[in-house]
Amino acid sequence: MIKSAFKDREFLVVLILFTVLRVVAVSFMGLMPQDAYYTYYSDNLALSYFDHPPMIAYMIKFFTLILGKSVLTLHIADFIMTSFTLLFVYLFIRPILTTETVKRAIILLITAPFITILSINSTPDVPLLFFWSLTLLLGYNAVKGGKWYCWLAAGVVAGLAFVSKYTGIFLPAGLTLFLLISKDHRRKLFSLNFLLFVLAFLIATLPVVIWNVDNDFISFRYQAAERATQMSSFSFNPMHFPGYFASQLLLALPLFFLSIFASGYLLVKRFFKGERIEDYLLFAASFALPMLFVFTGISFIYWVKINWIMPLYLSAAVMVALFLKSNSLIRWQTGFSVVFHIALIAELIWMPVKVNSDDTWWGWERLAQKVESLNERNNQDFIFSDNSYKVSAVLNFYMADHIYAGNVIGKSAFQFALDDDDLSHLNGKNAIYVTTDRFRRKRLKEGTVAQILKPYFQSVTMLDSLILKDDKGEEQRRFYFYDCQNYKFKQLK
Repeated sequence: MIKSAFKDREFLVVLILFTVLRVVAVSFMGLMPQDAYYTYYSDNLALSYFDHPPMIAYMIKFFTLILGKSVLTLHIADFIMTSFTLLFVYLFIRPILTTETVKRAIILLITAPFITILSINSTPDVPLLFFWSLTLLLGYNAVKGGKWYCWLAAGVVAGLAFVSKYTGIFLPAGLTLFLLISKDHRRKLFSLNFLLFVLAFLIATLPVVIWNVDNDFISFRYQAAERATQMSSFSFNPMHFPGYFASQLLLALPLFFLSIFASGYLLVKRFFKGERIEDYLLFAASFALPMLFVFTGISFIYWVKINWIMPLYLSAAVMVALFLKSNSLIRWQTGFSVVFHIALIAELIWMPVKVNSDDTWWGWERLAQKVESLNERNNQDFIFSDNSYKVSAVLNFYMADHIYAGNVIGKSAFQFALDDDDLSHLNGKNAIYVTTDRFRRKRLKEGTVAQILKPYFQSVTMLDSLILKDDKGEEQRRFYFYDCQNYKFKQLK
């Protein structure tokens, strides 16, 4: 089957073409704030962190130790990890599907934009999907007659997925669901092998649990309890679902995403009619449909972020590849995806479409150079920003000095607030405050920059600004810098 799959010229062309497109994208991709923030994690290794488990930090540290700390290293790491994700999916489906169906499933994945996003942006989703795909491979082998060590390995890897991102909890849930609804395998729910899987999963997640216990469960509360409280109000918002649906149409492309609903409907219908469903199809659906149904339901009352359901596409590719009997639609999707990727690369290089957000890859290094220059001239004691984690993380990436975040003025600072929980040593010192034009305008309802900072400093004056223009001379980004004298430390209650 391997030889016949890779002897197919059309399949090889698609595989090579999208690999080349992603390598080009990796080469031109700049630093995203998320890249910088998780690199900050890796510079301060811990058992876990405020808003995410630690695996992304360990991944970045591993690659930077080998290749050095650079933007390119981050994206090489993303590309390599995501390539292994695709390889593990291939190894999972190769023994269970026909050659043609394997090719359809792989093409659906390699043409999907979410694979490109994973390949060029360092987020917890990168290791999450890596371990998710490996769990599918090991878990299916365990279920289909694997010895005790197969169940052990599957449990450890599923635990590492949870140590990557908390949505990894859907892996043990998916395996439990499969065993529960499969007549042939239900007895394994009460086997020593399944108990070994559960114990291995729990042991692998211990670092995150220990860290949360030591930190008053702050990460669990942030990711689960607080969002659950927000959702419990059950406030229907008609814009949430269209936004979620449209973002997934872009992330996976319409053919793939819509076919999951169609194939899922037919599968559920077969199940309730009592028809026999192949083990591999039931297994794949158990790791895809629960996540799809849960987050689609949540999307009617809460904003579901674009990346939250990425993992389900890995096993959903099996369902869709079996559902689509013709390759003609997949060829259309492939052609559309080629155009999309060429447009993406053009945007990364020339940015013909202005990005009206601070979540961008453009201009950060020039900002850091400007801050370095200002600090050399003014010789201030510390530098800070309060634009969530974005500006502080980026400046920490490029600069040797430690850059502080919004907790300096009592604002949210994510992991920075835990690392810099005692700021009393800054009392009486002078600072440079850095903000973006977009964030400054967003905060106008709270007051001007001077009004917001004045309770924490004796005086606040505009120091300088930075306007970044593209090759056409059009303004793309603007930053402001403020001289803040005599910091008045306030102990948070």
